[in-house]
Amino acid sequence: MLLYMIAILVLIALIARLIICFNSFGWFSRGFAGDSSVHIQIIKQIKDGWKHKRIDNYIIPNKMSYPILFHRFCSYFPNYILEKISFIPNLVIFVLSYFAFTCFTVYQFNQFFPEANYSVLFMGLLCHIIATQNLVTAGPAIAYVKLSSRLLAKISCSFYILFSFFYLEFGDDLSFYLAVLSTALAFLSGTFAAQVLIFFTIIFSLLTLETELLTLTFTGLVMSIVLSFGYSLRSIVAMMKYWRIYFLRVKKSRYTAPVLSSYLNLIDVIKNLLSSRIKSACKQLYKKEPSRALLHYPEIFVVFFLLFFTDSSLEYLDDIYLSLILIYCITSLSALNFLGESYRYLEYGLFFLNPCILSLFLFTHYGLAHSTYFFLLYAAYSFFISILINRLGGHSHKAGEDILSSFLEKLGVSKTHTVFPVSMRLGADVVARTNCRSFWWQPGGITDLKMYDDYIHEYPFLSLDWKKLCKRHKVDFIIIDKQAQLKFADNYEFENLEVVLDDEFYSAYRYV
Repeated sequence: MLLYMIAILVLIALIARLIICFNSFGWFSRGFAGDSSVHIQIIKQIKDGWKHKRIDNYIIPNKMSYPILFHRFCSYFPNYILEKISFIPNLVIFVLSYFAFTCFTVYQFNQFFPEANYSVLFMGLLCHIIATQNLVTAGPAIAYVKLSSRLLAKISCSFYILFSFFYLEFGDDLSFYLAVLSTALAFLSGTFAAQVLIFFTIIFSLLTLETELLTLTFTGLVMSIVLSFGYSLRSIVAMMKYWRIYFLRVKKSRYTAPVLSSYLNLIDVIKNLLSSRIKSACKQLYKKEPSRALLHYPEIFVVFFLLFFTDSSLEYLDDIYLSLILIYCITSLSALNFLGESYRYLEYGLFFLNPCILSLFLFTHYGLAHSTYFFLLYAAYSFFISILINRLGGHSHKAGEDILSSFLEKLGVSKTHTVFPVSMRLGADVVARTNCRSFWWQPGGITDLKMYDDYIHEYPFLSLDWKKLCKRHKVDFIIIDKQAQLKFADNYEFENLEVVLDDEFYSAYRYV
């Protein structure tokens, strides 16, 4: 019976994920963009041989420090899949992780909660598949579907929290070893995952005044350093150095500051509502905290309510939730929002733990009938909100043209050329399509303030002294993304250069 339940859930997870991927097909058909362009370049470099641990096509000469476990995994996929159906690697990761999660949860419930009703557990695991965060692909959420290491990092962190709970609560040896392994995988998967682990371990240990989690996390860290031959330590050190750069420079950029985490201003919302600016009010509610988190992860706050307002014999659960919510609240402050999007700490921490605890609490306190009503209500909410968000800010399911590739082909850019991009982000997209050289930093970020100021004016725009950079690196073309240029508050004086190609979206100058 349990095997059938697991098989059905995994099949539903696969079908649901495929629907999500194909619903965003328009995004994939337009070619690589953003961090996907960087990830494909890392994968190419690994496929060609990983001698120097750097991307040869990126000009800015900082040291690469970004974790590469995801890219090593992707390197086993054929180039056709990576370029044409690039959602496949994360589809595989999602389904395999969900299978492992379901098996582990069923096994642990059978061992530690034998009185639990498996119908409630089934509904909880099913609702996890259709949770809002798994259905939304609008905006930054596309990163969990496209060619990006975020999903693997999120899953590794979530497993770490899940396994740590069962180890701390029940002294389960299997959970301890799995938690150590998950810790190592998290450190090898992404820098944000490393932040989640470090901050959570510190705050949890301070709240409980116990050292078990410190020992566990440190053991996993040592394992990651050994497995990566020291590269993992380099990633962590560089991450901490980059915090300083982000605080002093990146977060002060006029283009970065508006998208950093911040708290909702209720007065502004009320003013917009009174002035009938409904769209502006909704936009604020969607992008600011805590309304954004409430919208995307209502189940977290349901569990938090049940945890603190109902009786529970679980000793460590409240400390786990309290630690993650404290991190979320702290990193939503304007002074500390350079430590990453605050809502991601909730995502990374409670992705797997939530459905387990929600199923257990609902059955324990409300029984099968009321639990069923709750899950039906939650499913309806999740479908409604995700459809609304995807419709308003999501990506088209219709195939589109890779406009940038067409432009570069007409321009004749090849791997022998060097391109100065406006904005800097365009550089990674150009490299991903042509294998030329362009201005992007080595993955992991610049850790030297002098180097940052030498190359970057105000992120994501390169230095205004563009002639210096063009001369230094023997630039052939300057390519401008017209949409990015419209947002640029300053000015590059390209008027004396020859325009060699121009269309609705891009302009190209020849630099001699």
